[in-house]
Amino acid sequence: MYFKITNFNGIAPGVAPRLLSETFAQTAENVNFESGSLVPLKVYSQTESLANSSRRSIYYYNDATWLEWNDDGVSAVKGPVASDSFNRLYWTGEDYPRVGTQASIISGSSGYPANSYRLGVPAPSGPPTTVKSGTPNAADTPNDVSYVYTLVTDLGEEGPPSSPSTVIELTDDEDVVVTMATSNNPSGNYFFSSGAKKRIYRSNTGSDNTQFQFVGEVGYSVTTFTDTTDAANLGEILPSTGWIGPPDDDTSLYPDGPLEGLTAVANGVFAGFTGNRLCLSESYLPHAWPIEYRITLEDDIVAIGSTGNGVVCLTNGHPYFVTGVDPSSMTAVKIPIAQACVNPRSVVDMGEFLMYAGPDGLVAVTGNEAQVVTRGLISVAQWNSDYDPTTIRAFEHEGTYVATNGNTGWVFDPRGAESALSTLTFPGQIRGGYTKPKDGELYLIVGNNIKQHRGAASTYETMVWKSKKFVTPKPISMGWVHVDAETYPITVKVWVDEILIAHYNISLANNVYTQSTTVPSGVSNVSLTEPLMRLPPTVGKEWEVEVSGTNTVNEVCIAGVVEEIAGT
Repeated sequence: MYFKITNFNGIAPGVAPRLLSETFAQTAENVNFESGSLVPLKVYSQTESLANSSRRSIYYYNDATWLEWNDDGVSAVKGPVASDSFNRLYWTGEDYPRVGTQASIISGSSGYPANSYRLGVPAPSGPPTTVKSGTPNAADTPNDVSYVYTLVTDLGEEGPPSSPSTVIELTDDEDVVVTMATSNNPSGNYFFSSGAKKRIYRSNTGSDNTQFQFVGEVGYSVTTFTDTTDAANLGEILPSTGWIGPPDDDTSLYPDGPLEGLTAVANGVFAGFTGNRLCLSESYLPHAWPIEYRITLEDDIVAIGSTGNGVVCLTNGHPYFVTGVDPSSMTAVKIPIAQACVNPRSVVDMGEFLMYAGPDGLVAVTGNEAQVVTRGLISVAQWNSDYDPTTIRAFEHEGTYVATNGNTGWVFDPRGAESALSTLTFPGQIRGGYTKPKDGELYLIVGNNIKQHRGAASTYETMVWKSKKFVTPKPISMGWVHVDAETYPITVKVWVDEILIAHYNISLANNVYTQSTTVPSGVSNVSLTEPLMRLPPTVGKEWEVEVSGTNTVNEVCIAGVVEEIAGT
């Protein structure tokens, strides 16, 4: 009888060791299972130093510069407009939603982002005033008109209009001086500089249902505008009615706090949330967040993510899928799975689906469907006691879900026919991380450094893989253990009925294998022609084998006689 393993898989701690499938393990640490062999992970490599050891969020900006924040959970999204000359970046997670440009973000010698601005454009705090001049044409029927004006940032972002001026009668032979008081200008960190403007709009009827049309614009610091435009020559209709900014730090308006979880959705729409409200922006206008685009859910939102043609909202209760082709007509559908999100830092965009920590295990959501993907691998009790779902930080790396609770962690690989779960060791306390979209590499914050997961270094972590318990119908003796590795050294251990009977270290030099023995004690080094080691004479029913080292292992086998090593 023999037990041969040529295809390796991860752990399933929710299953008794004797009931595991033959490819599954009791221990699988620092292993990449993608090829089916046991491939050790590369060590973490240093890529960048941070300004201090308090950083908790990073983002790789414009494929050139690392941005860093002390704030936990900063969500940064590049602008939706292609070939944006400003290279705008938007983010939430600080005191209020922000926008920055290449010039403001990369300013000075270090510590980026250096400067940024409030996201959104406020309305003037008061209406314009008007003074009419000229002689009315007695042959013309005068129009009842009113004026509003808007503020436009240096980025060309237009805000909502002021309240309207007092209605006056106007004919084409008359002019109007429109005054926009400086006291109406907003205070705060808005991008009103040398390129900012005021745009003036005029109505024709003076009724409550009238539309305001463009008549002209002036610089932001200019306080007056003279309107000489005939009624027939008015311009475009005011587009920005309702274009208010996103929820911010004004607690009188937003008691649940500022917008969080900024996410890019299809068709140039941005999404975020505060409390139990999902907020959506105008298409390709991230500064405009109309109230009518906000969707209220039953439960407070914990995190959101984009998938398919909509937004998945993970809440303190059920998850929801919000879908639609236009932000003005999005609808929310409750996903029929009772799995709240217990930790916003556990949420990872895996491409076609989201993964997050629920109360019963790791949950995958795509569209309006969800399932607990660790069911059958990890029991609910183990999940909540051993896997720290409420404290982990998780990231995506090459299609795998990487989670850490400090110096240790685990990986869930959903890509194979049998999902692989394994454990990890880290080079220090992990406080945050970022996966670069272009190269798919994961970068983690360790101390005041950024380190690449499975880095470019040529050295490897020590992997450990321990098989299931192979149980025989009656006690038997196994005579040999064989390990086929890409290169050596490799360590192999064998247990019988939970007693360690063999601990061998196999090395290779000049085409000669050397077996050095730790268990049993007192055994001298042995030269071998192949990596085939004789086991001490032992009889038992439960057999386990473990291999460890920094080299790839293709096969491990324990057998009763030598001829069985070549068995299939």
